[in-house]
Amino acid sequence: MRQTLIRSTLALTVVTGLVGLAARPAMAGDSQSPQPYLVAQNNNGPNLFSLFQQIQTLQQQVRDLQGQVDTLQHKLKQSEQGQRDLYQNLDKRLSKLEGGDAGSQSNDDGSNANVAPDVQSAYMDGFNKLKNGHYDAAITSFKSFVSQHPETSLSDKAWYWLGEAYYVQQDLGNSRKAFETVVNRFANSPKVPASLYKIALIQAAQNQIDNAKSTLQRVISQYPSSDSAALARQKLQALGG
Repeated sequence: MRQTLIRSTLALTVVTGLVGLAARPAMAGDSQSPQPYLVAQNNNGPNLFSLFQQIQTLQQQVRDLQGQVDTLQHKLKQSEQGQRDLYQNLDKRLSKLEGGDAGSQSNDDGSNANVAPDVQSAYMDGFNKLKNGHYDAAITSFKSFVSQHPETSLSDKAWYWLGEAYYVQQDLGNSRKAFETVVNRFANSPKVPASLYKIALIQAAQNQIDNAKSTLQRVISQYPSSDSAALARQKLQALGG
């Protein structure tokens, strides 16, 4: 696209220069200047009109290319904003857990979970890797956990954090699948509102704005008192919803 724009601009400059040369009157003593009658012979009406048509065509091409650039820049900004939202949300959530937030009701760290010690240990393996920024290792651990322990009281949380780990790696497809698994398989999980909110952010990052708005409105209507609903209202306003 950039090369096309450069070529169009150069062509426009050359054509404009030719037209200007054709219209410039001959100067006295200037042996290199074309004489008026030669200009008239070499640049008759139809030829000059053709040059103007070429100029107008090139100008329209430049305007079209600029419009395409503006559209791509807008989409890039939306994608970057969606990524920042998810990163910030993950950082805040993990910082809260590391600080021992007593108000957390979802037991993301696996404490007080009614599971066997080996199940809790397997979950904590993935969770600690995620907290320490070892995202590839966290993905491996959580995938292993949900495969070996598909229906425990920690399975919904494992799927949720698997979605977070995938997103940090910018694997939006697998991230969305993990969050959708929480919503579809664990309807009573406390992670459902947050999963829906994350799905909306991914939709916005993929420029699926109408779908993102619909998902945010679902969070607000179905879970009005949740932290995710408050975030959804802010995001919906930012999207012009």
